[in-house]
Amino acid sequence: MIDGTYSVLYIKWEDEFLPIGCLTSDSFSEDIEMLDSTTRDNAGWKTSTPTNQSYNLSFEGIVKNTNFNGGDFTKISLDRLRILKRSRILIEWKTQDNNSIFEDSGFGYITSLSKSASTDEFISFSANIEGYGAPYSTGGLGYTLGDGNSNTIQDGNNNEIITG
Repeated sequence: MIDGTYSVLYIKWEDEFLPIGCLTSDSFSEDIEMLDSTTRDNAGWKTSTPTNQSYNLSFEGIVKNTNFNGGDFTKISLDRLRILKRSRILIEWKTQDNNSIFEDSGFGYITSLSKSASTDEFISFSANIEGYGAPYSTGGLGYTLGDGNSNTIQDGNNNEIITG
């Protein structure tokens, strides 16, 4: 079992993946559209064929200053998410657990962003990323192949062969 406490959502900002600061929850869902069909062979039973696939990431957090004077520029929060959404920028994202065992990544657009301010509570936000293209699921760890004598194995173009 993996504790959700250690799953972090990152968004690429100025060529660097930064974590969502004060992330309180995130979820990932995939869907597939089905095209209804019927044939003589299925005795009137409904059948269908899968067509287009899609995915969404939803997440929530506590608002913190990550873009203005005195802010924490190593994270992303509502202020930077607003810039990305309002600019309609295709973003790159990834989720990763603390051991880099499970990693999902992809591209998408922020399609919704909201904040909530209640008396005597921290201001919170929620957002949704609609996927653009296929997501990727990998193990974040990579291993360089070697011969056991500190010699790495290369592909013939001076590139080390990495497995993961």
